[in-house]
Amino acid sequence: MRIFTAVSHSIDPNFFYGGLWSRNFYPALKQLEHEVIESQVDLLPASLFMDISCNFTKQELQIRHQITERIVEEILQAHFQKPVDLFLCYFYNSHFDPAGFEEIDRLGIPSVNFYCNSIYQFELVSSIAANATFSWHPERDARSLYLGVGGNPIWVQMGADPRLYHFMPNVTRQTRACFVGQRYADRDRLLAKLIKNQIPVDIYGNGWAHNSQRQIKTTNQSNTDNEIEYLGRRLLKSGSFESYSQAILSNLTQQGILKGGQRTLNQLLYRHYSKKLDALLASASQGFADNLSETFAQYELILNFSNVWADGRPGSALIPHVRLRDFEAPMSRTCYLTGYTDEIAEFYELGKEIDTYRHSDELVDKANYYLNHPSEAEKLREAGYQRALRDHTWKNRFEQLFKTIGLKTSKL
Repeated sequence: MRIFTAVSHSIDPNFFYGGLWSRNFYPALKQLEHEVIESQVDLLPASLFMDISCNFTKQELQIRHQITERIVEEILQAHFQKPVDLFLCYFYNSHFDPAGFEEIDRLGIPSVNFYCNSIYQFELVSSIAANATFSWHPERDARSLYLGVGGNPIWVQMGADPRLYHFMPNVTRQTRACFVGQRYADRDRLLAKLIKNQIPVDIYGNGWAHNSQRQIKTTNQSNTDNEIEYLGRRLLKSGSFESYSQAILSNLTQQGILKGGQRTLNQLLYRHYSKKLDALLASASQGFADNLSETFAQYELILNFSNVWADGRPGSALIPHVRLRDFEAPMSRTCYLTGYTDEIAEFYELGKEIDTYRHSDELVDKANYYLNHPSEAEKLREAGYQRALRDHTWKNRFEQLFKTIGLKTSKL
């Protein structure tokens, strides 16, 4: 097949993990002998407001319209040269005018929009989901959200590329645990519990030390002490008095005085306790992991945390969520311990290929067990590695996707 793609939220890999999904998707598509035609339109201007779901400003709509026109024109030109069989994209509502899919449909080209935050940020893709031919969601329980807007959901889980995530036998392994990821939800609470219980753990990523934030700056902004303006939208700076006031007003408006007041209290308590953990967590911070496989290979135990905020913001319920790391880490041949979800049990034999915990005490107990029983850690490491190689590659996932939507799985 000839597959036209628009999956990078920035051409510059330093912005919004610009090369993440092309790095994951393209090798598998080429391994299946499909031809990939990549859009040259930079989505960055629209990615800078992709946390907005609707009610776009005039300037934001203009940016989205320009991007849509240019991508549709690219597809037309590619299709004129030789028929395009599929349009594969990763769009938020901000990136693409939903009406643009109608023009692509008229060419007889089906579209698949991938999105991996459906459980807790579905509103950011709801308009796209209603208009793409198919909506690819890796979260099993997101189906009803897509059906609710008239979408056509396809559940296919994420995977990992064994050429990117692989065993590195010549790296010396330490009797320590490791977590790679940003500070979010209850991750700091769980890691603090490990540290307080004298579990040796190193932490990599954003938010764990005061100087560890990687920030993305926009251009053509007017700055004051408290606000930023971008494309006609006033954006309050995080941590300013105005931002707190707006958050409180939003809680009260959306949820009423009682529930909104409780939500505000929960957010304040969360922030207060988070600050109390700063020094403890900073003591375990190791900066950033530039090569995941190499970093994983240095540790006896690799940790992951599955919870996300139900609506994407502190103070809402915590819900478990299968992560990309659940496939990358076992593919790197690690002893892998992550939060329990019934969905992850559909992809691994728990306790034999990977292990899970349901609460912080179990996390501490199992982390301590694997660090002190290297032979058991090795059994988990090898079994999880073999399962990932056999069943959880991106090649497997694309074969499943194409079969489900009725397209050829490979050129042959």
